[in-house]
Amino acid sequence: MLKACLAASAAILVLTAAGAASAVNLITFEEPGLTAMLNAPGAPVPVGAQLSTQFLGTLGVSFDSGAGYVAVVDHGFPSLTPTPPNVIGGTTALGGLSYTTPIRARFFDPSNTSTLATTNHVKVLGELFGLGSGTVTLSAYDRLGVLLGQVTDTDDKPLGMGPVLELNLAGIQSVIFSGTSGTVAFDNFEFNAVTPVAAGIPEPAAWALMISGFSLAGAGLRRRRALAGG
Repeated sequence: MLKACLAASAAILVLTAAGAASAVNLITFEEPGLTAMLNAPGAPVPVGAQLSTQFLGTLGVSFDSGAGYVAVVDHGFPSLTPTPPNVIGGTTALGGLSYTTPIRARFFDPSNTSTLATTNHVKVLGELFGLGSGTVTLSAYDRLGVLLGQVTDTDDKPLGMGPVLELNLAGIQSVIFSGTSGTVAFDNFEFNAVTPVAAGIPEPAAWALMISGFSLAGAGLRRRRALAGG
């Protein structure tokens, strides 16, 4: 059992190292095939502006929010973003544009989109208006839904220079990002090339739990032996 776990740990390290050497993917939301809607919070998101699986078969990432898709938006301020004019916002359950509903991105094997994949680097830019009255947060999860890490910043940056949220962690299968002020959209979604999840290999968080379990089991066994010998 211990040998198998050590082998799994070695496999995780190999996969992580391979991911670290991969090219970085950047989605600016100006890519061909995306049609931005007008910046009108609460308005229904037209079909052409609904982003979900358009990058799944190429980069291995899908996006969703309250309605199962996010909104691609022309925010109308081309001088206030590094890659004008498009950004993304969340959607309500009824399909309206919402800058407070969280956005989720999930990673899959682009050559077999039913297979989960992971990355070890995710970064996203929050913009547009810095009100100083809210926060933006990026959370990363493994394939079992266990929280790997989280980063939060304040919505008080200069116009056009919103907070940059970044996490570098092994085994990221999904991320969720959102803002609380109702004015922050997101742009420039960046991540390292994904690595398919091999069957039977535990996530780093699960591996840590296994090690903890082995330690507790070993301590209990030693205690029982001590009692029996006494």
